[in-house]
Amino acid sequence: MTEEKKYTILIGAGGTGGHIFPAIALAKKFKSDGHKVVIVGTGNALEKKIFAQYDIETIFFKNRFKDTSGLKKYLVALTRPDLELIRYVAELSPQLILGMGGYASFDLCKTASFLQTTEGDGSSDLGNIIMPYLAIHEQNAKAGRVNRYLAKTQARGVIEGLPGGFGWFTKIFKLETDDHVFLGNPIRDEILNIDKIVRSFPDKSKKPRIFIMGGSQGARSINMIAPKAISLLMADLPVEVMHDSGEKDFEFVNDQYLELGIDAKITRFNPNIEKVYEWADLLISRAGAMTVSEASAIGLPSILIPFPHAMDNHQWFNAQFLAKKGGAEVILEKDLNPEILSMTIKKIFSKEGKLSHMTEAAFDKTFVNATQNIARFCYKMIEKPPLQVPFFDGS
Repeated sequence: MTEEKKYTILIGAGGTGGHIFPAIALAKKFKSDGHKVVIVGTGNALEKKIFAQYDIETIFFKNRFKDTSGLKKYLVALTRPDLELIRYVAELSPQLILGMGGYASFDLCKTASFLQTTEGDGSSDLGNIIMPYLAIHEQNAKAGRVNRYLAKTQARGVIEGLPGGFGWFTKIFKLETDDHVFLGNPIRDEILNIDKIVRSFPDKSKKPRIFIMGGSQGARSINMIAPKAISLLMADLPVEVMHDSGEKDFEFVNDQYLELGIDAKITRFNPNIEKVYEWADLLISRAGAMTVSEASAIGLPSILIPFPHAMDNHQWFNAQFLAKKGGAEVILEKDLNPEILSMTIKKIFSKEGKLSHMTEAAFDKTFVNATQNIARFCYKMIEKPPLQVPFFDGS
């Protein structure tokens, strides 16, 4: 059915890579199925840099929330709709608006309630208003403010990238006709093409391989502590290291490894992350939703150090998804020091069967199939009977 029908789908995504990359994966899928898809962003430097690498139609509208406080952001969106955006969406007449979370998607998602298509004779004083379908995708295991608001008030479909993102308080406000499902976070094809690796130690054929990832912006505490932790390992457990430091800490991290006599490969940001994932036996990283999901998609064991200042402490909740299954060890930042990190690494590689168990525990096929299942869910949403509300013209 979906192969015969051609839809127009708008995806609201921007701000950070955690919102952008899942949107790209879904946009590629929608496009390959023959549908028209446009990603609506805010046009910041990161968005332009990433979107330019893909053959996906994009359009940018000003981020009205960039320089406003939390409460004011909501008031602006609720009381002052972006008329330029509304006109654009009305002209495009999409069957579905898919919000990927964050303030960069808020204006587009709210547009769904302002868009109006009148059934009947086309007059402005009668008929029903058919509201565009709105689905939202929450990447984290603790939903952000924008998605929590939309789940309570407007979204007809709620998709969780990690389970448990929406608490009971949100769920009781949802309409009975709504759909609320855990389908995983969409993973880029480059990563999904990695063959699942069987990891086991002790393995005399090679040294343990550790990938330390601070992200494109860097993770200061990890960058400060990791070189010393690796040096503490070397006497008993020689390892190979690749370390993405981010731009700001590159010189410091590089100098630290040199001073400690460690032959590590340091990069500011490795664009071919799939090759490093395939090389690595263990990942040390923050607990962003996409990092956790990518590790789960390929069964990569990890040591996760949640960023303690993330909104609503969502990285801690993300980390628990893998930790509870046995696929990750978690170190809180307040406990992080070279000795603790070194001991945790050594425990993983020294205990017989530990690494292979973590590999199996981390792997979750949900993320392998996430893009396809989310697309199928969206098509099903579009094909449902439209939600109609009475139209009043104020006269």
